[in-house]
Order: sequence, then structure tokens, then C-alpha cells
Amino acid sequence: MDRKGRERNRVVSRRWVPPTRHSDRGRVEAEIATLEARLRQIGHDGDCAYEKAMVRFFEEQVEFRRRWLEQAGPPPAVSRGRS
Repeated sequence: MDRKGRERNRVVSRRWVPPTRHSDRGRVEAEIATLEARLRQIGHDGDCAYEKAMVRFFEEQVEFRRRWLEQAGPPPAVSRGRS
């Protein structure tokens, strides 16, 4: 099997893989906002076992992403050229 075939048939991990570049910071912040919006829709207590599991999952995902942002440090300074 060639390389493309292996890549296509590869099993993708269900675990969140942190981005590797500072430029991905905006994407991570957007993901956090989306997860938090979904949590507000469900409610932080959940009405049934399924919703409670979803709440735990979303809270865990938000925490993963916040930790990544902390570890990544502040975004790089934007250099401004002279006018």
C-alpha cells in the first residue's frame, strides 16, 4: 500500500490534538467560545444522563484548550512598520 493509502486509512484519534503554531490561537479561542455556547444551551447541570455526559465532555474540552492557551503563552507581538 502506498503512503497516500495508509494516510487515507489511518484511524484518527478522538483525543484533541493541540495546535503547533501561535497562528492557531484564534481557532482555539473560537472552539472555546463554541463549546461554552453549547454548554449554555444545555445548562451546566443537564436534564438526563446523556446531557450530563455531554456537559462533562464539553467542560473537559474547554479545559484542554485553556491549558493549551496558557502553555502557548501570549500571542507574538505584531510588528508595525514605520509610516
